[in-house]
Amino acid sequence: MRVVLFVLAVFSWLSAMRSFFTSGLFNNNTIFLAGIAVALCAYGVFYERLVRLRWLTVGIFTVILSITGFSVFLGVYGRRDTVDFGEDVAIVLGAGLRDGQPSGTLARRLDRAVDFHRQNPGAWIVVSGGLGHNAAQTEARVMADYLIRHGVNPAVILLEEAAYSTYTNMRFSADLIYGQLINAQRVVVITSDFHMYRSVRFARQFGFEATSFSSQTPVSAWPFSYLREVAAVVKMWIIGR
Repeated sequence: MRVVLFVLAVFSWLSAMRSFFTSGLFNNNTIFLAGIAVALCAYGVFYERLVRLRWLTVGIFTVILSITGFSVFLGVYGRRDTVDFGEDVAIVLGAGLRDGQPSGTLARRLDRAVDFHRQNPGAWIVVSGGLGHNAAQTEARVMADYLIRHGVNPAVILLEEAAYSTYTNMRFSADLIYGQLINAQRVVVITSDFHMYRSVRFARQFGFEATSFSSQTPVSAWPFSYLREVAAVVKMWIIGR
C-alpha cells in the first residue's frame, strides 16, 4: 500500500510541476496538485502510524476514488460529441505554445477545427488565446496561422487575443461573437476531451446553445490532464469560474 501511495504522489508532483511551468506557482491548480502530493507523501512516510486512524484512511481513499471516478466521467462526457455541423460558430480553446508553435494538445484541437470547417465551411471559427510568457505572438494568432496552412478560409477566422484561462476564453469569445455576430447563438466548443465538461458549462453560462467536438488525449497525458482538470472543476464549482 505504501508503494501505491508513493506512486500516486509522484504522479501528483509531476502534474504540479507541469502546472507550475505552464500556469505559474500561485495558480490554483498548481497549489491543489502540490497539496495532494504532499499529503500522499506524508501518509506514505507515516503509513504505519496513520493507518491505525481508520477515519483518516477512509477519508484519503474516498478522495482517491472520487478523483478517479470523476476523471472517468470527464473522459466519457468529453468523448460524447454532440456537434451536428450546423452551428453558427466554432470556438477553439487554446492549450499553449511550444517554441512559438501549437503544442501537441493544441494541434489536436486545431485539427478538429479543420474537420469542422470541411463539414461547415460557412461557419465562423473563433480562436481564443492571449499572449503567453515571453511569447512573440498571441496564441490566437498562431492558431489562426495553423488553420490557414491547413486549408481553412481566413475570411471565417476571428481572433480573440486576450484570454488567459478557460473562463476568459469563453467570456471574451462571447464578447467578440455578440459584438460582431449578433445572430450567432449556436456554437460548437472545440477542445480536448478532458476539458469539455468545464468548457461547455462556461459556454452555456454566457448564453450559448453549445454543442461539443472534442480531440482525444493520448494515454501518456491522462494523469496530468485529468488530475489537473478535476482540480479546475472543483474550483469552478466553488467560485463559479
